[in-house]
Amino acid sequence: MAYKLTVILSGRTLSRHEISDKEARVKMGRSPECEVVIDNLGVSRVHCEIVQKPGYFQLRDLQSGNGTFVNGARVESYNLNQGDVISLGKFTIRFEAEDLPDPREESGDHMPILAEGAMTLAMDAASLAKKHKQQATKNRGYFALASGREVVLEKALFALGKDSEADLELTGFFCPRVVALVIREESGFRLVDVTNGGRALKVNGRFKRDSWLKEGDQLEVRGTKMVFHRGVPVGH
Repeated sequence: MAYKLTVILSGRTLSRHEISDKEARVKMGRSPECEVVIDNLGVSRVHCEIVQKPGYFQLRDLQSGNGTFVNGARVESYNLNQGDVISLGKFTIRFEAEDLPDPREESGDHMPILAEGAMTLAMDAASLAKKHKQQATKNRGYFALASGREVVLEKALFALGKDSEADLELTGFFCPRVVALVIREESGFRLVDVTNGGRALKVNGRFKRDSWLKEGDQLEVRGTKMVFHRGVPVGH
């Protein structure tokens, strides 16, 4: 089966690779000998590989220095699904194989509010939510809105949008049902613009597609302004 790999850094597409069904093994890493080259010191010379098996694809970490991650979880060996996101250091690689089933469709573990363009970055939100559902994290954070309201980020997956089921409901006639997701992980809070256009989120005055949040970051999501803070609000 043929498949595609899209290399992304901070929400910006760096390269796209179309892999034919004749390539049984594709290596990713810093070495120019790799099929997918990522020239960054945080990536090992030969970091990982995708091996095509009968009917599926297996991702293998090749004893890399900083590890290989899929949908936020570190892996040594992993059978890839349609839409999985591979992380190598600061880089993410979107895996797309149209002939593979989408696990969200098979499991029935849907998140209805994510139907409208929310998988633009191919983040399997349902799998992320399920994976983190029982996982405790010491990270605490909240948004301080310009209106004075404080919104604590208590969930593993926090949605912002016009949908009534969104965790932070936004307004505006043309506001999408889901605009952005906050993913709460052990390493911090990751804010991702999931709109088709990718121009709905500003961090410190600049449009961002994908950003790890820092204390005091000034955010604007479809006109709603807020500040990100670590910890919890006073009195919470």
